[in-house]
Amino acid sequence: MQQDPIAQLQDGWNAELPDLDTRAMATVARLNRCRALLFRRIEEHMTSSDSSLAEFDVLSTLRRQGPPYRMKPSTIARLTMLSPSGMTHRVDQLESANLLERVSDPNSRRTAPVALTKQGLQASERLVRTLVVVEEQALQSLTKAERTELDRLLAKLLQGLSNEET
Repeated sequence: MQQDPIAQLQDGWNAELPDLDTRAMATVARLNRCRALLFRRIEEHMTSSDSSLAEFDVLSTLRRQGPPYRMKPSTIARLTMLSPSGMTHRVDQLESANLLERVSDPNSRRTAPVALTKQGLQASERLVRTLVVVEEQALQSLTKAERTELDRLLAKLLQGLSNEET
C-alpha cells in the first residue's frame, strides 16, 4: 500500500522538527482531505443532476420540515449557515427553476415564506437519494463496525469542539 500524502507531510515535519508531535496535524489534515474529496464527489453528482450542493441544502431543509414544506428564508439561512444575501440569491435561483415559490403571509408583509413546488419536492427526494448513494460509495472501504466507531469518535470530537465554542 502506497504511503498517503499526509504521512509524507508528517515525515517531512518529523525530519525537520523531530521534537514536534505532529499526530494532531496529521489527523486534522486527513479530516480536511476527506472533506474536500467527499465534497468534490458529491458536487460532481449534484451537477450531473442539474443541481448543486448549495441548492440541495435549501431544498432538503424545506423537505425535512414535512408538509406544507414552507419556511421563512431567514430560518433557512440560519439552518444552512447562509448569509441573508446568499439566501436571497439562492431563493431567486430556485424560484426561477420552479423548485420553490414565495408564499404570501397575511401575518407578515415583510418576510414572505417560501415553499417547495411539486417539482421542488420531487427534486429534493431525487437529490437526497443521489447523495446517500454517493456517501455509501465513499464509505465502502470501511466495515460496518469501523463506520460505527468512526461515527462515535466524530460525534465525540464534534461535542468537544462545540463545548469549546460556548
